[in-house]
Amino acid sequence: MVEHNYTLDFVAGDRRDRAILRHIVLSLFAGMSLGGVGALLSSGSALLSVLYEPGAYVLLVVVLGRTAAGLGWAVLSSVLATFGTVLSTLLASGFTSGAWPTNLGTGGTAMNLTIANLVAVGVLSHLARRHDRWGDLAAGGAAGMVLLGGIDRVVPGGAEHVPGFWPWGALVTVLLAAGMIVSLGRGCDRICSGAVALTVGASYFVFLAGL
Repeated sequence: MVEHNYTLDFVAGDRRDRAILRHIVLSLFAGMSLGGVGALLSSGSALLSVLYEPGAYVLLVVVLGRTAAGLGWAVLSSVLATFGTVLSTLLASGFTSGAWPTNLGTGGTAMNLTIANLVAVGVLSHLARRHDRWGDLAAGGAAGMVLLGGIDRVVPGGAEHVPGFWPWGALVTVLLAAGMIVSLGRGCDRICSGAVALTVGASYFVFLAGL
């Protein structure tokens, strides 16, 4: 009878814990770095700022959520990345006049909505790893949340409306959502994910148009 090697289990568990810790720390510092770049861009070209934000932040939380060790870690990583972005933006605004990125929201409500949107995208990106219909729905939901945020910035009645976001910012948002469906979806089931994303975006557009 072969004895179970508990030393190997301990080493494997230690490596896993270290990897999770590195992932968490990276989440915070990556968010702070991207937020700092966004703050610098916001004080310069308005077009570059619109193209950069929030697309760069969305890509970050998608990668972090996708690579997280579990659902709880995906939530924590997405929250830390978003918190890091906001923190570095606040610090930059104290040194540079007008450094507050408009796409993160100029008011408390708009900023809270942006934070909630980014965290939701990260969590749904993690759930999209499932090889079943729930994974397809999660992939579509993540892309739909990106479209939702873009619509909110384009439509004047949106809480996060950003003047100048149309058309280039909207184009980047659509391409980003399409790329997420291709990368997060599974084969022909990408059609299902795309339908979910379009449903979320269209429903929100109808809601705003009816206000």
